[in-house]
Amino acid sequence: MRRTRQLLYQTETLKLELLNTPINELGLSIEGTYLEEAIAIVRADLKRAGIRRLEPVFYLSTGYGCIAGSPIISVGFYDAHPLLKELNAEFRGWQYSEQQIVDVLRHEVGHAFCYVYKLYRTPEFRRLFEVQGNFFGTYPDTDEFDYNPWSRSYVNPNGDHYAQKHPDEDFAETFCVWLTPRSGWRRKYKKRPLALEKLSYVDRIIHDLGRQEPLIETKTSWMYERVEEVKETVAQFMRAKPARYYRKATGYLDPDLKALFRKQPRSAGRRALFRDYERAENFIRAQKVPLINRVAYWVGVDSVVPHDLIDKCMQRARSLNLWIAREQREKKLMEFTAYITTLCVNYKNTGYYLRPDR
Repeated sequence: MRRTRQLLYQTETLKLELLNTPINELGLSIEGTYLEEAIAIVRADLKRAGIRRLEPVFYLSTGYGCIAGSPIISVGFYDAHPLLKELNAEFRGWQYSEQQIVDVLRHEVGHAFCYVYKLYRTPEFRRLFEVQGNFFGTYPDTDEFDYNPWSRSYVNPNGDHYAQKHPDEDFAETFCVWLTPRSGWRRKYKKRPLALEKLSYVDRIIHDLGRQEPLIETKTSWMYERVEEVKETVAQFMRAKPARYYRKATGYLDPDLKALFRKQPRSAGRRALFRDYERAENFIRAQKVPLINRVAYWVGVDSVVPHDLIDKCMQRARSLNLWIAREQREKKLMEFTAYITTLCVNYKNTGYYLRPDR
């Protein structure tokens, strides 16, 4: 990669851009990520196991979970981008491996199976998983729970005793062990009679219900905290303090672009918006060729120097959803030209558009 692009797209810059971007403007998708592959693996597991009618719905959210009483499963947005995974590890202290993602999804599908067939209402389920009182109403409010590390009544595939948190988690963890190919659950748990009884229950109940229609209708309106609705930035979500990235970023243009342009006006209707305003990305694109030629000529740099810089400005203007008022086009052209020229002069004199220690 040529130096200009290295400066503009180095890792510290990209991470800083992600941290300061609202989650709903990240443009994330399950498609094209490992999440898509993991979901395909779990769907194949279901079909192989004879679960034919359960069709879980997966969507990106602020974490992994299954909407209570439904087959709607949320997936952590931080696993939909490799740099977000690194930031999650840095600021939240953990990162799922690919295998762990598959296991978490198997666990969440266990919740979905329990909910759509309303197993929690049956006497056998309530006895075996020790349900007391309202199944959903007794779920703990926090992730803290008491557990017996020597108990032999539960599966414990990850060594975190999570099955002891609540009967809902006990079933989901048991389901995950049962669903995992070549888990050898009969052999592994043969000396844990109650855990083995729970696994045998899952084996039998899936044989009985796997081809039956679910008892509930899937309503996507139940989705909670969809990434498209989360307005806090990645830094706010992760409680991150990205000061060190500011010192190292050599291509972080966002503050300058926000000063040059403006956010989309919310008060304008669609017709008035496109009549009175223009996307900053389109404005920059219209000026791109003459700017590259004139700046390269007058500053005395290769044309790739303004070319790559302007391309970066277009990309960030799109990601930040920046606009300009049409009546200010001439003024903004002068300001933007001065800005590009200044950064290209910096590059000519120092080898940097922006000093990393500024």
